[in-house]
Amino acid sequence: MSASDVQTVVTSPFSSSFPLPYRVLIITTIGLWAWGSNMQILSWVSIDVQALLTGGQKKNSPHRPIYKLALFMSIWVWLNLLVYWKTEKSTSITLLCYLFVFLFILCPFNILCKHERMRFIRCFQRVMFSGLDSDVYFCDKILADIMTSYAKVFGDLYVTMCILFIYNEGPIGDKYYSYVIAPLFTSIPYFIRFKQCIAVYLHSKDPKNTGREHLFNALKYCSAFPVILFSALQKWYKTDEVAISTEYWITPSTIFNLWIIAVAVNSIYSFYWDVAIDWKLSLFAPPGFKLRQHLRFEKSIYYIAIILNFLLRFTWSLKLSSHLHIINHLEPSVFLMECLEVTRRWIWIFFKFESESAETKDPYIPLQNTSS
Repeated sequence: MSASDVQTVVTSPFSSSFPLPYRVLIITTIGLWAWGSNMQILSWVSIDVQALLTGGQKKNSPHRPIYKLALFMSIWVWLNLLVYWKTEKSTSITLLCYLFVFLFILCPFNILCKHERMRFIRCFQRVMFSGLDSDVYFCDKILADIMTSYAKVFGDLYVTMCILFIYNEGPIGDKYYSYVIAPLFTSIPYFIRFKQCIAVYLHSKDPKNTGREHLFNALKYCSAFPVILFSALQKWYKTDEVAISTEYWITPSTIFNLWIIAVAVNSIYSFYWDVAIDWKLSLFAPPGFKLRQHLRFEKSIYYIAIILNFLLRFTWSLKLSSHLHIINHLEPSVFLMECLEVTRRWIWIFFKFESESAETKDPYIPLQNTSS
């Protein structure tokens, strides 16, 4: 990580009020509130989230434990942030906040929704460490998809570790290779989801299933890598303060053009997949502008969701671009884009679960035939 990177993160006006380590926790807490509301609203439209995620029986008020966890996280993070504002803004206060959150998640005692915490840990372990020979459950796919919406947070975690453990000891220069390691962290969720797609393809037992859908899905996640790569190259040119000359095999303008193309491909591909495959809406099939037979929401909601998804998909592809973080005045906008991606994922979950419930024909789920 370059000294200029750390200085930008620490001394910019926005970071002075909302340091990057706290923004990571805040965006995670927002995600908890969003997930709880997902579960609550889906239960209102008679979709059994528990049956889809675990195969278990219908559970009353599955959202309440999530709301409890979200409330606890909100109180703890904001109290810690208030202490940070009122004191000398020491990183030790932030480090204490992270340590407490980490210990709370792993706490073995039967307090504060232990069942939900342990189930999350087991799912997270499968997502992170399972190989190509492992089964991929629906809940694992959902968690990995949610993690892709937090891909930039993974990169921010590396910067956070530098701030908490390295920066106070003096300038760290470029020996920690932030322009390489942070993009690698950002790529982790996409690699995990790619690995899951390959595992599902290898274990597909349906003779009618050629597996092409899983391979195309894997290709969709691969399309995020060029966005991350070309953005990292742009950041390297700027943070390394190199004199651009003909000695480089690729010019900055060429990298920028390739980055724009990568953003467009990733955004359009992902948008199409969201609508046509994940949501199973036949908007792009002849004769076009149709939804599907079974709908649980008003038709106008689907069209609004499609438009928002299209706009926010492009926004999120830009958010994967680490070189934007070196511009001080863009930092609040980058955080806003993170919040918008949480919103897009929140919307995506409703229609993903709806399409999955229709496909599995769960006996707990009374379908309604709605003409489109």
